[in-house]
Amino acid sequence: MRPLVFDGTIGWLHEAGGRRGVVIAGAHGFEDLCSRRFLMLLAGRMAAEGLPVLQFDYPGCGDAAGDHAAPRQVEAWVKSIGAAIDRLKRETGVTDVVVVGFRLGALLAPLVAAGRDDVAGLALLAPPASGRTYVREMTALSRMIDAPLAARGPAEPFDGRQVAGFRLSSETLAALAELDWQQALAEAAAPHVLVLANGTPPEIDFPRRKNGAGLPAVTVAEFEGYAHLARDPTANRIPEAALDLVTGWIGHLAVEGGDRAVASASRGPQMLAGPGYREEPVVIGGGSEICGVLCRPAKRGASTTPVIFLNAGAVPHVGWARGTVEAARALAVEGVASLRIDLPGIGQSAAPAEERLFLYDGRTRRDVIRVIDWMEEAGFAQVGVVGACSGAFQALHAARADRRVRRLMMINPLCFAWNSSYALELAVWKTYGTSKVTMLEPGKGDGLQGAVRSSAFGALRTGLSKLARRPVRRLLELIKTALAVPARLSGRTPVERWMRGLGSRGVRVLMVTSEGDLSLEEIARHFGPDGERLGAIRGVSRLSIAAADHTLTPCHARRALVAPLIEFGLEDDFAGKAGMRAAPPTAARPALGTP
Repeated sequence: MRPLVFDGTIGWLHEAGGRRGVVIAGAHGFEDLCSRRFLMLLAGRMAAEGLPVLQFDYPGCGDAAGDHAAPRQVEAWVKSIGAAIDRLKRETGVTDVVVVGFRLGALLAPLVAAGRDDVAGLALLAPPASGRTYVREMTALSRMIDAPLAARGPAEPFDGRQVAGFRLSSETLAALAELDWQQALAEAAAPHVLVLANGTPPEIDFPRRKNGAGLPAVTVAEFEGYAHLARDPTANRIPEAALDLVTGWIGHLAVEGGDRAVASASRGPQMLAGPGYREEPVVIGGGSEICGVLCRPAKRGASTTPVIFLNAGAVPHVGWARGTVEAARALAVEGVASLRIDLPGIGQSAAPAEERLFLYDGRTRRDVIRVIDWMEEAGFAQVGVVGACSGAFQALHAARADRRVRRLMMINPLCFAWNSSYALELAVWKTYGTSKVTMLEPGKGDGLQGAVRSSAFGALRTGLSKLARRPVRRLLELIKTALAVPARLSGRTPVERWMRGLGSRGVRVLMVTSEGDLSLEEIARHFGPDGERLGAIRGVSRLSIAAADHTLTPCHARRALVAPLIEFGLEDDFAGKAGMRAAPPTAARPALGTP
C-alpha cells in the first residue's frame, strides 16, 4: 500500500498491474468508522485481482483538510470522487475505473458517473433508498446516541445535527435530502452496475437515458451481513459473503495490463498542509504494515515530546467523532508533533502475521515499539503514548517495555492485566451486540428507522435489555475482582507495582476517566476505592470529564483533553497540573472542530 496526498485529502493506493482501476467512495462519520476495515479488505482483494485501488477521505472528513463547517460540502464531496479518479489514472496509467460507493458514497457515485466517460462500472453498496431517507436515518441515529448525552451536559450551539459526535450542517443535510441515486443512474454512462441492498433489493426502472446511451447491465442482490457490519466499529463482523460477491463482480470487469499508459507515480514524501500543521501519511514496515499519519507543527519550534495515538478498540486512526485528527492538529498549532496509527488488524493496516487475542494481545506491544523505533528514526528520541479503552492497555505495556516512553495517557481503561474474566466479558458484550442487531436487520422492523421509532414497545424492549444486562455486568465485575484478590492479599497488585515502576523511571502518567464510566471500577480494583492509592504514586495525575460517555462523544469531552495533551508534550513538570476535573468547555484550548 502507498499513501498519496491530493486535492486536500489523504488517500491509500493499493497497487496492481491492470489497465482498469477502482476508486472507493466510502461512508461518512459513524458509518465510516464501522466500514473502513471492510473497505480496506475489499481494496486488497480487488488489487489481488489486478485492479489498482484508491481509497480516500472526503473534504472535511477523516484525514482530509477542513471540517463540517465548510459551505457546499455535498458538492465538494462529489468533486473529490472525480479528483480521486483523475489521480488514480495519473498515478497508475489506468484508462478507466469502477467506482465503489458505500452508503454516502453510493448516493454520490452516480452523480460523478453522470458527467464522465471513464467510469466503466458502479458498485453501490447499501445505498439508502434516497437522500431524504439517508437524512432520516442519520436523524434517528443522532437521537439514539447524541440526544441522551446532550441532556446530561453542556450543548454547544450548532446549526445542524450531530451524529455519534460527527457534525452535519443544516445546509449539508438539505443538500443530501435532494439526492436520488436511481435518477442519477439514468444519466450515467456506466455500462455495468451492481447494487447490494440493505434489505429488500429495489426494483430499478431505468427511464430512457438522456445521453442516448444504452441501458446498463444491472446486478441487484442483498447485502448479506450488513447489519452486523454497521452496528459498531469494535463489535462488528466483516461480511465475507459481501466481500466475495463484490470482488467476483468487479473481477469480471478487470482488464489486464499491457498497453497501459506510462504512469507519473509520486514516490517521494506526500504532504498535506493546513492551518498550523503539516501532515504526512506513512506506512511503517518491519512486520505487518502499519499505516498512520505524522502531524507536525507548520513552523518548527522548541523541542517537545511528540505523542503517539493508539486505536480505541477497533476505531480507525481518525478517532471516534474524528477526535484524534482534531486533537493532533490542535497539538501541532501549539508546537507538539503526533503520530496517529492503525495497529495491525485495525483500519488501514495489514493483519498481524499470527492469530492474536482481539485488541488485548500482549504481543501487540511489539508493534507499538516498532512505531517508537520509526519515530526515533524520524528524529524523536522520546515519545508520549496515548490510548483509550484497549489502546490504554497497549499504551501501558509499551511504556513498561520501552524506556523511550516518557509520557503515558490512559483514557477510560477497562483492563490493566488481561485474564480469562476479561475474555468472558468481551464475549458477553459481543453477544449482546449481536442480539441488538436483530432489531435492525432488514425485514425485522423496517431497518434502522423502525428500530428507533419512539414507540412504547421499543422503549419497553430497551428497558428490559438494560435490566437484563445489570446482573450479568455485576457478576462479571465480581469475577474480575475475585481473580485480583490473591494479588491484593500479598500486598500491592502487579498493576500497582507496574505503575510505581513507571514513576520511578520518571514517566509521567495521566489517567483520564469519564464520570460514571466502567473504567472507574477497574481502577478501584487495582488501586483501592476511588483509586485512592494512585495519588501516592510519583508522576501520576488524574482527570475526570463530566457529562461524557466512554468514547468521549460530546465535543466538550474531546476538547477537555487538548490542554492536558499540550502540557503533556511541553511541560517538564506536568505531573499534578491536570487536577481532578476538567475545566469548563470554554476554558479549553484550542477549540476542536477546526480544520
